[in-house]
Amino acid sequence: MDKKGKSKHSEKDSNSTTKPAVYCHLFRRLMIILYDSFAVLSISFLLTALWVTGNSGEAITPEKMVYPLYLASLFLAAWVYFAVSWRKGGATLGMRAWKVKLITEDGDRISWGASMLRFCAAWLGLIVFASGFILSLLRKDRACWHDLVSHSWLVRL
Repeated sequence: MDKKGKSKHSEKDSNSTTKPAVYCHLFRRLMIILYDSFAVLSISFLLTALWVTGNSGEAITPEKMVYPLYLASLFLAAWVYFAVSWRKGGATLGMRAWKVKLITEDGDRISWGASMLRFCAAWLGLIVFASGFILSLLRKDRACWHDLVSHSWLVRL
């Protein structure tokens, strides 16, 4: 890792030359989160509509026995959005808009298990006073908790 945030990881560009990867800054990560929150919100609306329809048109409230299943389905649907995006093309919609890609240490696609680990660690890092994200301001490689735990990194294209 050099002073400009370039890593020992590298990517091949369209001319088949190897160039060092540049890790993603916190601001760019936050903008990606904003973009992806719209996709996750849309998925959540559709899933909620299905749950409400299956509940005879009534809201799914904490008093309902199915409420924990409803919350679990929202969490699972959000993870599926991220995991499929990361595994299929290496980027979510927000990552594509901000020209960022997810890479692993060995250059392969992130595994399903690592994607779940990354997703859960990102939520934990957000919930605990955003410390998982603030960590990126203290590290030369700009890594957050979820990067370190899943052995995958966001790099600018």
